[in-house]
Amino acid sequence: MHLRTPRMNSALSHFSLRVSGDPEAMTRGLYGVGVALSPRAERALLDWIPVNSRLCAVRLSSSIKLNASRHKKRCLFVVSAYAPTECSSDVEKDTFYRELSGLIRQAKSTDIVIIAGDLNAQVGRLSSLESHLGGRFGVDARRTDNGDRLLQLCADHELFLASTNFQHKRSHRVTWRPPTANQPWTQLDHVAISYRWRA
Repeated sequence: MHLRTPRMNSALSHFSLRVSGDPEAMTRGLYGVGVALSPRAERALLDWIPVNSRLCAVRLSSSIKLNASRHKKRCLFVVSAYAPTECSSDVEKDTFYRELSGLIRQAKSTDIVIIAGDLNAQVGRLSSLESHLGGRFGVDARRTDNGDRLLQLCADHELFLASTNFQHKRSHRVTWRPPTANQPWTQLDHVAISYRWRA
């Protein structure tokens, strides 16, 4: 499904939204993922890959500035993901990560892979032995099963959790605030990028 925002006088009206999932379920606010593309990104679009209500990807033509006078063509392979929650069944989680892994394998070896989304994963604070998987600034002290699965995906596909790499105030790093005051704020949304491009 490809939606265009109504023409209005705002900058947002120029973006197009590509969504993946069951249209009927999405109208009820259930599931569905998407990617918003600026006119420039829309022109750079090489491939749109809607997988299901939890996964989609776009492949965009791009170039990387090597120095003041040299650029190198590279494609961005951007995945939008919505993982099952921590209390979901192992079967549902296994299916999601198997499909996500298969989607990542569709990227070309020269593509810069970026995964962004609600991954429902607490990865904790990574140890020095895990520094190739992410930074030192994860929000949570504990790691959940979904966190283990996300880190394993990063290891399998040479991805780096950029969402843990920057030292910001805790309140700027949390992505979920529970409805009750006695539960801690946490970071469930993440961005990962091909390890080579982590800086």
